[in-house]
Parts: sequence; C-alpha cells; structure tokens
Amino acid sequence: MKPMLYLTLTALFFTGQVMADCTKPTTDAKIPNGSKATKEEMVVAQRAVKAYNDGVKEYQECLKTEQDGEIAKGGDKLTDEQRQKIVDKYIKLSNDEYDKVQKLADKFNVELRAYKAKNPA
Repeated sequence: MKPMLYLTLTALFFTGQVMADCTKPTTDAKIPNGSKATKEEMVVAQRAVKAYNDGVKEYQECLKTEQDGEIAKGGDKLTDEQRQKIVDKYIKLSNDEYDKVQKLADKFNVELRAYKAKNPA
C-alpha cells in the first residue's frame, strides 16, 4: 500500500510541476525624464525596476522547475536531442524576460545619470 501511495504522490508532484504554467512578470514602471524628475519620482521608478527584476527572477526559477519536470516526465525515453529541445525552449523564455528587465534597467540608469547631473550631491 505504501509504495503505491508514494508512486501516486510522486506522479502528482511531477504533473503539478509541468502544469505550473509560470506567469510572466509585468511592470507598470514609468521611467521619468531624469533631468526634470523629482527625487521621489526617481525612487518610485527605482523600486518598480527592482520589483520587476525580482519578478523576473521568480519567473526564471519557475521555468527551471517546469523544465526539470518536463525532463523528468520524459525520463529515460528522451533522446539527447529531445532533452536539448526542452532546455532550449526554457532558456529562450528565460532570456526573453531577462532582456526586457535589462532594457528597463538600462533606461532607468540613463535617466538616473541625468538626474544626478542635474542634482549634484
């Protein structure tokens, strides 16, 4: 009885992993014009960028869990090519979100430099 329960729970665990459907993070970050922005506007933008970055990290962790679950589901039946195809799919999803957060952070940093130039310490 116990082995059957263990197998059932294991199957449910891996099925849940594959079916997790990771949610892409979103942001409503508005990056102000640094040469005209107030300190408060820059702080709000910085917090939004950090929150989005944290969301992307969580998304990437979820994707890794989904990837591992999909590979485990295939087990020994997966060829190296099939396994690589799965890995490539999740790498692309992860990199796409990383690129978005990086562009937002780059934009913020440009405006932060403008803000600092206009408001020297």
